[in-house]
This record gives sequence, C-alpha cells and structure tokens, in this order.
Amino acid sequence: MSFATAHAQTPSELASSNDGTGYIGASVFINSEYLGSADEETHLLPYLSFQNVKGFDLIGTNLSYRLIETGTGQGFGKWSLRAGPSIAYQGGRDSNDSPNLNGFDDVDGSAVLGGYVRSTIGPIGLRLDAGQDILSGHDGFTADASVGTFYRAGKFAIQPSATVSWADNTHNDSFFSVTNAQSATSGLSPYEADAGFYAYSLNILSWIEIQDRYAVSFIGGYRWFANDTLDSPILNASDGSDNGLFAAFSISRKFDTNKW
Repeated sequence: MSFATAHAQTPSELASSNDGTGYIGASVFINSEYLGSADEETHLLPYLSFQNVKGFDLIGTNLSYRLIETGTGQGFGKWSLRAGPSIAYQGGRDSNDSPNLNGFDDVDGSAVLGGYVRSTIGPIGLRLDAGQDILSGHDGFTADASVGTFYRAGKFAIQPSATVSWADNTHNDSFFSVTNAQSATSGLSPYEADAGFYAYSLNILSWIEIQDRYAVSFIGGYRWFANDTLDSPILNASDGSDNGLFAAFSISRKFDTNKW
C-alpha cells in the first residue's frame, strides 16, 4: 500500500473543517515495496498537513480543493457534503525490487488527477476518490470508496474505515499482468489482468494533541487483494503476497495557516 493511498483512504482531519490550521513535523512509515510484494520497506520523511487554506486541504500526498461545501455540520443529527478536484501522488515499482521481476519495465510514480466527494451522516462518513494518472506512471484510472466513523475523547481522536479499490485494465496491467516477453525472462506464467475491484482494506487513523501545539498521530492499513488479481503470478511468486501492510507514525507541530 502506498503512502498516498493510505492517506486518501482516511479522509478525516486533524482539526475541525473550518479551522484553517496546519501541522509540520516528521513521519516514519512502513509499507509494502510494491503492490503484491511480501517485503516491507521503512522510510523517514518530513510531514506536512493543512486544512482549509483558502479552500485547499493537504493530507499526506493528496491535495484537494473544497469546491462545494454544505450541510448542517458534523455529528449526531447533522449532515455535511464536500466535493471538489484533487490530485494525489502514487508510488510505482522498480524491476530490481524483486528477482521475479527480471525483464519487467519499471512502473514510475503517478499523479492521479480527479476529484472527491465526502459526506457525513451523523457518525458515519462516506468518501469517493477517483482520478486518472497524468504522469505516465501506471497510466490508469483508479477509484476508492470508503466508509468510516469518528470518535473523539478530549485531545484524543480515532477514525476506523474500510475501503474498496477499483481500477481499469491499464492500471491492473501495469502491476499484475505478465506478458509473454516478461514470462520468458522472469519465469512467471503469462497473465492478463482485467479491470475491476482489485483490493479491499481496513484502515485506522488516530492522534492525540499535546498542549494545543503538538500532535502525535498513527495511521495503519491492511489490504487484501481480490478477484482476478489473486491469480496474478506476481502475487503468487516466492516473494509475492495477497495482502499488504501500511503503518505510519508522525510527530508534528501546529502552525497558523491564516497568515498564508
């Protein structure tokens, strides 16, 4: 699971919807080396997040704009609707990540340009993200639909969610198909992946605010591949897996975005 995807699947915010606040700090995250890999990699990266800066939100590597925002509020007995354009970075795959990918082309990083719709009905949150890669990474169209809820107790908050992921055959070809030429060099059986729902995941986002200035947050996600994807020789290779892990731990300091 990529860093961008995990954030996109957890659409909650570290502040209320109209605070205009941001957080800057550092994050350690662990995720699968690539879609279908059994191996994980660890990275230390700077962390930046902001909410409602002239209508823009940045969560992880997902930048979105609040083109539509309406409703009676968030919480029991209330509803809200937010929608607008978005762009998100998604990681790719290097052929040298695995000896089983010998002869495969690299899949470069992708910038998925599209939009989102987010709605809350009482304690239930719904979100749909969809977009087309414009960086010639996987070159495909992807969509994630999520449902979750939210609980806050003082300075502590937690949000669990579940996501189903769909992609067209261009995306699924990039990550799960094996051509005849790739089969000849890698030893994997030829395979052609079709468009469809390729994965399901459970996610959790939690954080605690410290002295109104700092926040410690944790994001975790576990993905199960599904349907035709399960038959991919890449997942069934010696270092492949039909599931994937993501976890991130961040420490950040709150700053005032109203000066921007």
